[in-house]
Amino acid sequence: MNPQETTIGICGIGQMGASSAVAFQRAGYRVLLWARDETKLRAVEAELARQSAWSNDHIGPAKRDGGQIILEPNLARLDQESDVVLDCILEVMDFKTTLFRQFDDAKKRGALFLSATSGLSITEMGRGGECEALLVGAHFWNPPHLIPVVEMIAGEDTPADRLEAACALMEDIEKIPVRCKDVPGFIGNRIMHAMWREAAALVDAGVCTAEEVDKVVKLTFALRLPALGPMENMDLVGLDAAERVQKYLLPDLANNTVPSACLSEKVAAGELGMKSGKGFYDWTKRDPKQLIENRDSQIARQVQFLKEIGEI
Repeated sequence: MNPQETTIGICGIGQMGASSAVAFQRAGYRVLLWARDETKLRAVEAELARQSAWSNDHIGPAKRDGGQIILEPNLARLDQESDVVLDCILEVMDFKTTLFRQFDDAKKRGALFLSATSGLSITEMGRGGECEALLVGAHFWNPPHLIPVVEMIAGEDTPADRLEAACALMEDIEKIPVRCKDVPGFIGNRIMHAMWREAAALVDAGVCTAEEVDKVVKLTFALRLPALGPMENMDLVGLDAAERVQKYLLPDLANNTVPSACLSEKVAAGELGMKSGKGFYDWTKRDPKQLIENRDSQIARQVQFLKEIGEI
């Protein structure tokens, strides 16, 4: 796609919508950014400017000049003008299919439809949204203006050339597309939730506290993950050794198919984490903005390191 001739219509102004808008703008694309609430739409302007400036300082200059983000409260304009429609709205299947059904003109023009869902079925979404032959999953990871990988998912009805066009678009905005089959949670979230399940099970069993879980993860294997993925690590350890440990350990690992008790108890008590002020941690005694700044700065350093060693 030629950025000068391509309009990206992004639906949703949360972290995914705003940050992906910045990524496309930095690659020279014209972006129409939509939200149902016009007041909230106007309020996101400052966050867009912050992310753009942060990216310039920590990632480098924009790939191309001429990109722009237009705040657009009229969804019909996105339908009329978008060459690419990117869904970044709430993770509810009915909301997403209802949204896609409103893009009649874009469908007639054969626009590329993308969904930033983190794990909902692309097959079901495409059929429900009446865009099954046009839709590709494009799971940006948070924060999407920094994380290089985007998981690209073809539904059962997605033509191969549609997937490849979507992957080429991701490469043009300097992302790394990783192709994945349409399974719940895709690749990354399945691995992350497996870790979350085991971490919560350890807390439930009284083996350790939530703080001790985080300390072990952050100060052990997390330190080597940027240079050594789990499959590489198994090769490094030796697959025979990995097999011996798994024969002993796997039967004792958590295999619950419902949320962990400590998680459900927190939710029932209204302790929802950072956004409510309390979760596993007391966020009234911590600085969430500083935590996010530390996270983003560390990601930027790790991305630079991976570039230096030729991983990306």
